[in-house]
Amino acid sequence: MDKIRALVLSGGGGRGAFHAGVYKYLMEINKPGVDSDHVNAWDPQVVVGTSIGAVNGAAIAQGMSADELENVWKSLEEKDIQGLPPGMRGFARWIARKAFSVIMGANLPQVKSQDATSPVPKDFWSPLPIFSKWWGERLIGRWINLLDTGPLRKTLHTRFNFDPEQLSKSEKALLIAATNVQTGERMMFSNRDIVHRVTGEARRDVTTGITADRILASCSIPLVYPWTFDAQTNAFYWDGALVANTPIGVALDTMRDVPIDVPAEIVVVLMTPWWGSNDPAPRTARQLPNSFGDAITWTLDWMLLSSFRERLKLIQMFNELAVRERIEGKGPYKYREVKVIIAAPEDFLPVERIIDYDGDVSAMLIREGYEAAQRVFQQSFPNL
Repeated sequence: MDKIRALVLSGGGGRGAFHAGVYKYLMEINKPGVDSDHVNAWDPQVVVGTSIGAVNGAAIAQGMSADELENVWKSLEEKDIQGLPPGMRGFARWIARKAFSVIMGANLPQVKSQDATSPVPKDFWSPLPIFSKWWGERLIGRWINLLDTGPLRKTLHTRFNFDPEQLSKSEKALLIAATNVQTGERMMFSNRDIVHRVTGEARRDVTTGITADRILASCSIPLVYPWTFDAQTNAFYWDGALVANTPIGVALDTMRDVPIDVPAEIVVVLMTPWWGSNDPAPRTARQLPNSFGDAITWTLDWMLLSSFRERLKLIQMFNELAVRERIEGKGPYKYREVKVIIAAPEDFLPVERIIDYDGDVSAMLIREGYEAAQRVFQQSFPNL
């Protein structure tokens, strides 16, 4: 093995079609403008996913082709992913449908109780204190999340062909991130046992086994979607992006059995613009947000990106140590050389796209993802 490759897919809900475009380019044969080592399919041995990245990551680790993943995304609609929680009543349901109709242009159905993932709280939620309990029950109902992920659970099996047994036998290592609701700690779920690359001890923040509910846990955006309970760990989970949108460190631990002399290439797919210190900022970032929606988009994207920036600095520091080791010829080496390739959109993707699943827009995001991957590969691996 001359290199070990890892693909890290960040969260972003409906913006996850961008992943499919990146993967389409990575698996392409005869890429123009890149060197001989990268001209053919760039097939990862390790896949790490957060939120919608967990959905796409599971599909890739199971062996779904790039064309199949693209077709799934082009065929998805909002009702395939989410619906109104069954505890939402009359007036609240009417308001929610009006709001989501404006945001995503869809009339969301209400999920049946037997298919729902939403917990039913003890008390109704009243936005107006003038409502009595009687009126609150009938007009507002009992709910603590805006949308229910029951449809997504079904779609995982019917459209993404999720099969836990097949995934456990995959040659690709898969890791997905979730956040413990009650402690705020990150938990990783994996299709194989993971040990710390230095100590060799089992990582306490990694639990073996990928289930549909654990993928849902990684996708459980707080307030928007319900948290997800996992029986084995006896814990409730929210979206992994809350604390680790791009968990690269655990991907490196997955490479522990590969000799340290083998360099690693990690493609990180972001949902927010990224530019180097010497690169010009994207057009939008040269000005301040122009609307409330822009402000939300920027705030969310920069929050999600902050942990990645710190992790990238740490990797760069270890890379300097790896280079120094090899220059000095001091073996056995302690540090692996790691090259991080970042595929990102050139501009901000609107925050409402997180809950908006539409075939036409997904097709546009697939194209943008493909072009982003092509751009960064031609820059990182030019055919000189």
